[in-house]
Amino acid sequence: MNQKLIQIIFITSFFALNSGCDTNNTSKAKTIAEYRSSLDAWNALKLTNGTSYSYTIGSGSVFGFGSNTTITVFNDTVISRDYESYSIYDENNNYVGYDYRVIYESYSENSETLNSHDSGAKPVTIDSLYDTCLSEYLSVDADSNSITFTVDDANIIKNCYYIPNGCQDDCSFGIQISNFQL
Repeated sequence: MNQKLIQIIFITSFFALNSGCDTNNTSKAKTIAEYRSSLDAWNALKLTNGTSYSYTIGSGSVFGFGSNTTITVFNDTVISRDYESYSIYDENNNYVGYDYRVIYESYSENSETLNSHDSGAKPVTIDSLYDTCLSEYLSVDADSNSITFTVDDANIIKNCYYIPNGCQDDCSFGIQISNFQL
């Protein structure tokens, strides 16, 4: 009788522990569902508000370096790209913060000079970012990477990136959007 009771407890515990775990595949399926919901929200927003907007792609380092690229889209065509790279430390390595950042490079491109600089985020539409998000960042191996997909208050893409497991500093790959404006 004790042996049967121990087997029942073992089997019940095994199934309870395994059914309560959120596997990477389940998590990835949930992320894809969130992505599809966000893409639907984006397509609906375009129908009601048109295809003219701006957004900023940012990047940053734990070592104080960063950049911002602002893309402006008019009637579904990119018309400008503004870029700056900076440090939040001065030349003596004193922390100065974002408001007093040291600008290393900056430029502004218009429709005639678009892509004339190598640095900065690519001048693409939000539609293109959704495509890239799915094909390059949400498609990575969930067992080897931590995958993130978040949206803003309007359910529009905000973050789509992955971080390889075990990486500590400056190793996110993907998209981080701020300042989305219609």
